[in-house]
Amino acid sequence: MVDAARHPKVEILSYSEVERVDGYIGNFLVGVAQKPRYVIADQCTGCGDCARVCPIEIPNAFEMGLAPRKAIDVPHGQAVPLVYTIDMDHCIQCFKCVTACGHRDAIDFSQEAQYSELDVGAIIVATGFESFDPTVIPEYGYGVYPNVITAMELERLDNSAGPTVGRLVRPSDGREPASMAIIQCVGSRDKRYNEYCSGFCCMYAIKNAILMKQMIPSMEISIFYMDIRTPSKGYEEFYNQARKMGIRFIHGRPSQITQDPVTHNLFVEAEDQELGQVLELETDLVVLSAAAIPRADAADVSTKLTLSRSPGGFFMEYHPKLRPVDSPTDGIFLAGAAQGPKDIPASVSQGSAAAARAARVLSSDTWEIEPIIASVDPDVCVSAKGIKCGLCVPACPYGAISCVTGEAAHVTSAKCHGCGGCVAECPHSAISQHHFTDVQIVAQLRELLRDNPEEKILAFMCHWCSSAGADMAGTSHFEYPADSRGIRVMCSARMDQDFVLEAFRRGAGMVLLSGCHPQDCHYITGQQVAAKRFDRLQDQIQRLGISPERFRIEWISAAEGEKYARVITEMSETLKGLDREQILSENRGARDAIERRLRRWKASPQMAELMAVGADELPGGEELDR
Repeated sequence: MVDAARHPKVEILSYSEVERVDGYIGNFLVGVAQKPRYVIADQCTGCGDCARVCPIEIPNAFEMGLAPRKAIDVPHGQAVPLVYTIDMDHCIQCFKCVTACGHRDAIDFSQEAQYSELDVGAIIVATGFESFDPTVIPEYGYGVYPNVITAMELERLDNSAGPTVGRLVRPSDGREPASMAIIQCVGSRDKRYNEYCSGFCCMYAIKNAILMKQMIPSMEISIFYMDIRTPSKGYEEFYNQARKMGIRFIHGRPSQITQDPVTHNLFVEAEDQELGQVLELETDLVVLSAAAIPRADAADVSTKLTLSRSPGGFFMEYHPKLRPVDSPTDGIFLAGAAQGPKDIPASVSQGSAAAARAARVLSSDTWEIEPIIASVDPDVCVSAKGIKCGLCVPACPYGAISCVTGEAAHVTSAKCHGCGGCVAECPHSAISQHHFTDVQIVAQLRELLRDNPEEKILAFMCHWCSSAGADMAGTSHFEYPADSRGIRVMCSARMDQDFVLEAFRRGAGMVLLSGCHPQDCHYITGQQVAAKRFDRLQDQIQRLGISPERFRIEWISAAEGEKYARVITEMSETLKGLDREQILSENRGARDAIERRLRRWKASPQMAELMAVGADELPGGEELDR
């Protein structure tokens, strides 16, 4: 920390908060609010005279509330910068600190927040995690029984710079405990709170147990666990070392902890699953290994940076295997436990990787993007009544679209990844996607259905998963009928419901919409946007009088070539079982309703020429290509 503070190219903005982030990769504008310390940083020497005379004591968060601090203090003795701060929520303004500061005059109660803007090329998010609060689990008695503490509180009691100067004592009476029970998975691997495993709890519980055993060899230590997970280099050996030292591992999650009101000893009730016996263990101290959870302000940070979050609340990476430190927003990278629970070695590795990825951006004068971006026709963006709908904004997972009252929607090209979700959501056909325009897709659709359309299956496939699954089916030599025809788009979010209606208008026997599984979407929430649209479309198809079995939705990954072949085979068998005259009748009956539904779409500038052409005609090749 000191090296970072002294580095000529590192500027530390401590006691500050990011208020807003605008811009895009290479050109971010970050608004930072530096909160008032009421102490002039350049004049404070960190001597601590002010804190010694302050009469107000409040719980010290750094010491996990086990020791007090003053209303003017530093977070801890090794804080960088070592500048004192006045907590105005507790300060009584007795001005004793002003007198103690003497001739330095470092204290200034008139200080106000300062706002600054930073022009940066890349951002690294390393906001860490918080510990789960066990008070919500009443059966463990945390916050009720003084001798039930968390692992972090144990760390502070064991630390030579902690509130007890490294001496382990029971909070209830200050005596050294003769026995200790450690309970794992408190708040994690629990459907009531967090289903995920926090990852590092097993190892820090074993570490603490070994440290306690080395400090007090006679101490009886028991660890209650669901599963011991020691997957990294040297971890299994560390676990075996603990067992050899006499640390007892009990396979079972405690159901209840009670307290002797006189001795304050604790009774842990659990079932030892290895022995098949219920036991009650009396111990002096209980330590809870609490889950790692996202920071309370993670949602706020997510909004400011346009980041997505996992079901557990941590920030989502672009791709868990191929781009594990990149966020979905280009130029923003993730490091440490902000992205998910991880231990120190993993956090250091990810921090180094994030720095390297950011350096790649900063070392480039220009940044190339994919040419498949969306663009808005401002003249069409506003509806006939002059009301701007804004449906495209929530459809974009990258925050690339902005809407200002009275103006057309605007796409920031550097943020757009080309999923096409906004194009399909726009009810006015005011947005188009380069290289995947409505004209191009409908031209493919029409040619694929030119001859005997009622005998064909038209399959819309996303580029990254279901289309790759079809390729996998071919390269793996999986056989399936030849009556399917495929149209590839970048994402299932690009699959406009109008494409499906147009396919049935032109007589398609069956239509398949296929994309990735929810957790595999290359465009974060593209699959979710598509799934909602497809659900609505299923109802429309039935209301139009088209048999529901003629329309199918399937989520197929790039590795599921067998599934793609199976789906096409099943659809082909279903199609052959349908009466041809019934298909033709349904298509004729639905055609007028579909044409009314497509009237606005057909009237859009990019579709007008193509839709006016007869079924057996094509516009000029040059015009179509353009």
